Amino acid sequence: MKAIKFLIVSILLFSLVAPSQSQTIIQQPKIKKIVVTGSSEMEVDPDEIYVNFMLREYQNNKKEKIGIEVIKKEFLEACAKSGILKENIRVDGMAGNAYSDWFIRKKKQEPDFIANITYVIKFSSTKMIDDLIPRLNDNAVLNMYISKMDHSKMETFRKEVKIKATQAAKDKALYLSQSIGEKLGGALLIEEIDNGTPYPLMMKASNMAMMEMSNDGAAYGGETSMPFEKIKIRFETRAEFELE
Repeated sequence: MKAIKFLIVSILLFSLVAPSQSQTIIQQPKIKKIVVTGSSEMEVDPDEIYVNFMLREYQNNKKEKIGIEVIKKEFLEACAKSGILKENIRVDGMAGNAYSDWFIRKKKQEPDFIANITYVIKFSSTKMIDDLIPRLNDNAVLNMYISKMDHSKMETFRKEVKIKATQAAKDKALYLSQSIGEKLGGALLIEEIDNGTPYPLMMKASNMAMMEMSNDGAAYGGETSMPFEKIKIRFETRAEFELE
């Protein structure tokens, strides 16, 4: 009996509360808006050029093996004479396995094992590369190549391009809204469109000139100071603006 009374009371309370709740639902007004995209790009000359130099042990004319320690010393001396700072030189790998114990064990077990070491040097211009290459021992250089190009002010440039892309979106929204007699209101949304990282490309002839030195011990064939293609920085944005 008590359960029946409780059920009746609950139904009465629900019938009293439900209408009051429905009255609090407010229909949201529709917002007129315009959706546009904007883009901007910039091209800059790289001032950070990373070049990998792979060096290896070799035999001289007397069939004597020139060890990796001698080769490392000669290479670093050549870098110093070219004005390259120590902080711009780092070891990228040794015998394909960096500085692991494997290299030490391999060296002891096989005296004829040919050791390799790879250095990465950061240059600020191709002229610095031209100054270093003739100083290198052709017999010791197994390979060399440009692994990366960048700019020291890349974040500043990216910020500038993003601002211009956003401004371009607003300008587009303004003239499009005016073309149909509408007044542009405030921004409702600004969204970045990811275009990936800035990408640089190098001149083919420049890359070939650098490789001439390492092919079968051939001598360095000329300057690499021909211009590199610029680094292209591009940014796109999507924006929504209210129409008043």
